[in-house]
Amino acid sequence: MSYLFLDDERKPSQVTWVVLPDVIFDVVRNYQQFVQYIEHNGLPEFVSFDHDLGAFHYETLMKISNESNISVFLDEINRTNSPVEIDYGTEKTGYDCAKWLVEYCFDHGLKFPEYEVHSMNPIGALNIRTYIENAKKNGI
Repeated sequence: MSYLFLDDERKPSQVTWVVLPDVIFDVVRNYQQFVQYIEHNGLPEFVSFDHDLGAFHYETLMKISNESNISVFLDEINRTNSPVEIDYGTEKTGYDCAKWLVEYCFDHGLKFPEYEVHSMNPIGALNIRTYIENAKKNGI
């Protein structure tokens, strides 16, 4: 059984705002490592997702925060039950990892693993949860 922790900076022990299993996690830092880990080791039992996986993602969130009210984005996600697309450039986010994992599970006839989203980015975190929960409703 493996437990996977996706975060560009933190260690699992540093995450105190959500409850993670008290286990040893395998840590991956970006989209490429995430995909390679699963392709090599198979589907983990549990995944903890961060959203922002690089400095550009943090800068984009700060720009959005300065230009508009984040609650508008959160309300839109909750109202439509669909993720809000934000242009983070070419760097892949935890949301991209979640989308890849949903497709991987679908392609291989697997049930999506247990998960948590520990991202401090409220829009990114809600996007990840919404995407995964919508996929689970459709049998993933």
